[in-house]
Amino acid sequence: MELKEIKTGLSIMAVLQHYDLHPDKNRRLHCPFHPDKTPSLQVYPATNTYCCFSSNCQAGTGDAIQFIQLKENCSKHEALVKATAILGDPSPTPTPKLVIDAEILPTQAVLAKVFSYYKRGLPITKKAVEYLQSRSLDYNKVEMAYNSGGLHVESKHHHLVESMIKAGLLKARPAGGYNVWAKDCILFPLKNADNKIISIYGRSILNKEDSRHFYLPNRTGLYPGYPASTTTKLIVTESIIDAASLLQQQAITEAYSILALYGTNGLTEEHSQAIVSLPNLREIILLLNADEAGKAATQKHYSTLQQLLPGITITQVRLPDGEDVNSVLQAHDDPKILLDLIEQRISFSFSTEHKPQQIPPPPALPKDNKLITANPELLIYDNCELRIEVLGGIKITGLDRLKVTLKVQHKERLTQPVWHSLDLYNHGQREQAINTITEVLETATSATSTTLAELTTQLENYRLQRIESLQKKPDTVKELTHAERQAAITELQKPNLLQRTSQLISLSGIVGETSNALVAYLVYCTRKQQIPLHVMFLGASGSGKTYLQEKISELIPEEDKIEITQITENALYYFKQEELKHKLLLIEDLDGAMTVFYPLRELQTKRKISKTVTLKDNKGNLKTITLTVEGPVSVSGCTTKEKIYEDNANRCILLYTDMSKDQDKKINAYQTSLACGEINREREQQYKELFQNMQRVLRPIQIINPYAKWIQLPEQVFKPRRTMTLLLGFIEAVTFYHQYQRDIKKDGGGQHYIETTITDIEQAFSLLKDVLFSKSDELSQATRSFFESLKSHVHQQGLASFKAQDIRRAFRLEPRSIQRYMRELAQYGYVKRIYGGKGRAGFEYSITSTEEYSQLKTAIDSHIAAVLQRIRTS
Repeated sequence: MELKEIKTGLSIMAVLQHYDLHPDKNRRLHCPFHPDKTPSLQVYPATNTYCCFSSNCQAGTGDAIQFIQLKENCSKHEALVKATAILGDPSPTPTPKLVIDAEILPTQAVLAKVFSYYKRGLPITKKAVEYLQSRSLDYNKVEMAYNSGGLHVESKHHHLVESMIKAGLLKARPAGGYNVWAKDCILFPLKNADNKIISIYGRSILNKEDSRHFYLPNRTGLYPGYPASTTTKLIVTESIIDAASLLQQQAITEAYSILALYGTNGLTEEHSQAIVSLPNLREIILLLNADEAGKAATQKHYSTLQQLLPGITITQVRLPDGEDVNSVLQAHDDPKILLDLIEQRISFSFSTEHKPQQIPPPPALPKDNKLITANPELLIYDNCELRIEVLGGIKITGLDRLKVTLKVQHKERLTQPVWHSLDLYNHGQREQAINTITEVLETATSATSTTLAELTTQLENYRLQRIESLQKKPDTVKELTHAERQAAITELQKPNLLQRTSQLISLSGIVGETSNALVAYLVYCTRKQQIPLHVMFLGASGSGKTYLQEKISELIPEEDKIEITQITENALYYFKQEELKHKLLLIEDLDGAMTVFYPLRELQTKRKISKTVTLKDNKGNLKTITLTVEGPVSVSGCTTKEKIYEDNANRCILLYTDMSKDQDKKINAYQTSLACGEINREREQQYKELFQNMQRVLRPIQIINPYAKWIQLPEQVFKPRRTMTLLLGFIEAVTFYHQYQRDIKKDGGGQHYIETTITDIEQAFSLLKDVLFSKSDELSQATRSFFESLKSHVHQQGLASFKAQDIRRAFRLEPRSIQRYMRELAQYGYVKRIYGGKGRAGFEYSITSTEEYSQLKTAIDSHIAAVLQRIRTS
């Protein structure tokens, strides 16, 4: 019997009568699908449908077939068979010709068909493409698909429905229709050893906290597949997204094979078997997330793999704290950052692959000590009778407790070890452990008690020595000899001091960057003053900004600076109260300090931060204490993201690294000279020591600028209030550096001070001219540099318009970089679209104005000249 015949011949009233359900005169009855005190199910004989109006019922609206399906709690096919029986069809095996009765395909075949279908739909699904772009993933380079949930709806695919249900891709709803597995997800294929898809992983693009990751039932297969038998170096990632991020990098896939785990606990037996079966494997590289769970999983998987493959080298890649592979890729313009991190991997003995680092020896213990502390995570206490392993080591915080996990073995008897977790300071727990060990290992109670007492003493000594070894050693301030002090002061008294300082900086090993180096050096000098300045180095990845900061900071004494690579959220509050006072705080990459931006800004502006916390005293009572850290402090940092860190950038003098071809040539020439042994490194070190001594003889002193009232900023400058503060502060920095060339005066209160000269102001304006340009330009410096090159290129080529893709090829830029530049230029109206779009290969653009930047520079130059002229004639 055909489906249409069944639906036409079977009325809803007949179905109700079959189940002995009788509507009232208003065609209503108590709903059989939920507890119903008053009739809430309405029957519509004219349309052969029903509807339950209760909010507590899932029946909803349906027809006679759906009513049977709900009543019998069966599939739609079974409901149709039941409907045929109700109609009285004599056929013993009714088989309505339904699409769901099609031949059920093998799971592997249906997965291949479904993945292929959704893979074709990915490029035309805008929200999926946008999500992948936000994750820096390219579907052209990595095999992936997008589950729109529409395959089973198309009539030509109805024959796949039952197969999809069996595979777990669809689930029938009682009220009709289907729930789609992993709808609105990016799909990744999981493959078997024959490289066939046998399962699928889905990552939601909706980012719902409770439903981001989807696996099919009875998950099997590996991503991106079983490693090739020729694999020598295998990278293991925590997630499939991380593995896909690496697969995009040809330089990585050529040198390494990649295998994704299914989360921190996702090293399955299938993974282990696949790894063990690799005949040529030499190294396993663990590349897991840099959060607490990822770090713990790295240690766990290291132990597991080491037991499986004791002869294989196992290394780990250290990512920035809190980051994963994909987030690192998103945060950097240059995808080669991943390859760089992999090549800097370290072994679990904490020695790098290429340059072994010296590991500080464990704290010395008394000679009669029986505690082996070579591995802090596995302490071993060994006497003549028992061997006790302290698993996981001990915590060095909280001297009022000594919690341990022990594995106790008898050295002679082949008995099962005893595992026990306890606090050695807890009498009851210690007695329980003694009784357990005595009973299982058949030892004397007194001997076991003595052994635990000795272990406790040894662990106490070890902990105290660990605490002592971790204490920060006080900074040793170098005492200058009379000759060193005189040489430093003599240098500061020489004429044309700034010009000479710039020359000496270049002799200390800094190549090019003449203006930036001198400005940064003068900013670093202000750490000694009550209101110091701050600096931010900006530039593209690999432009040398971190190197420049590092080389200039080498001119500052060690006792006056604190270098930070990574810093956690509350770390600044736990410095000693005056530990940061008059220090230079060097942050290698501001991306690693995002969590401390707020206290960092407060430290820059208010020169003091405080935090109130609640603690328990030794009686368990809560009390509040306030942690206060005082400045002033001069902050220096590097980043590629000026716009993201705008609040911090407003408080800093911005220095953009020189990315010109001439600078490249200078650096290359220095590198080759260094390799040839033509650079006198000893002489460079002597200049650095001279600069450090010059810094040591500079003293804090009040500065008065009698010409300040005539200094005005150009009207084009954005945020003039903070910019004026930076300008006046830098003028004071120049004066401060010349303190040995100024007469020291006294004010009415007896306070010593020196005065700013007109020459100081002229030199400050000259050095900060580019900074004023950047503060007056609505474009970021990177976009401005690109735009000026673009204008020059268009003019030289005689172009009236251009395409972004042509410019990208001409300038050899990354696609994401050209997109960012063009978006910003279009947003501010510097370029406009002429035509393009659908049916055309990209948009055509034209430049709206070629003179705006030269006009801006002319206006600022004229304003500075007018200010200086007014000061000279005042």
